Amino acid sequence: MLTVRNLHKAIDRRPVLKQVEFAVAPGLVAGLIGRNGAGKTTLLKTMAGIIDPDHGTVEYEGQSVHRHPSLKREIVFVPDNPEGWFGYTAWGCADLYAQVYPRFDMAYFKDTMRRFGLPVDRNIRHFSKGMRMMFSTALGLSTKARYVLLDEPTNGVDPIAKKQVLSLLMEAAAEGVSLVISSHLLEELERMTDTILLMKDGAVETHTSEDVAGGRVMKLQVVFAGEAPEMWLEGRHVRVLENIGRVYTLLLNTEPGSAAYEELQGMEPLLMEPLPVKLDDLYVWKLGGETDVG
Repeated sequence: MLTVRNLHKAIDRRPVLKQVEFAVAPGLVAGLIGRNGAGKTTLLKTMAGIIDPDHGTVEYEGQSVHRHPSLKREIVFVPDNPEGWFGYTAWGCADLYAQVYPRFDMAYFKDTMRRFGLPVDRNIRHFSKGMRMMFSTALGLSTKARYVLLDEPTNGVDPIAKKQVLSLLMEAAAEGVSLVISSHLLEELERMTDTILLMKDGAVETHTSEDVAGGRVMKLQVVFAGEAPEMWLEGRHVRVLENIGRVYTLLLNTEPGSAAYEELQGMEPLLMEPLPVKLDDLYVWKLGGETDVG
């Protein structure tokens, strides 16, 4: 189990992580989502032991990753741009990682590079962005670490290569590797994850992929009998996703204290059809509408 407890981190005096708490069980695939600048990369690097927290702990099997450096061998961070490896060939990087990670599988690395059609003797600096991401994923999975933390693993990868990368990740998950994947590609995450970690204002909310809204948000298609109730539609418990003529697609807050659904029923609309809440709906509900990217 990889457990994050009461994690705090400030960068340049700006709080990035605040009271972050969650756990990733063995064999679990978790998706990490949030706006640009929300702190996703900082969180992943702190979980991997690359960045030290100001307060709180990251624990692997009950022991602090930062106090016991040997535990970092069980966690590997896969960056979205491996600038730190410029000057090395792919083969040189693999040799270096083999000295750090005791279970590094060189045969698996060679096979995966061949599968991706990537050269092992070329400098990483000369790889395209997509090639770098494919290489980074292959290198990270070759460590055979228990937890692999990936920052935008399909960023800049063409559709065919993207399918290969996702297949590789799912194969690793099927073998019991725990994955934490940061991505803005919500449809991909919805298909492949067990848990969603949503970052906002430095904190993390946990949602199951089977029911991302957790009963807290309802999605409806509504046709009003008369004029659309503008004040109600602009209320803080309602978000309009789409409006075509008299047909509205809405998200409603159903948490205690909100009477939005009951108020809608009282209007006696011509149509009030429930729709499944998707991950992108949760993203819009929780993170949309802000003027800043953080």
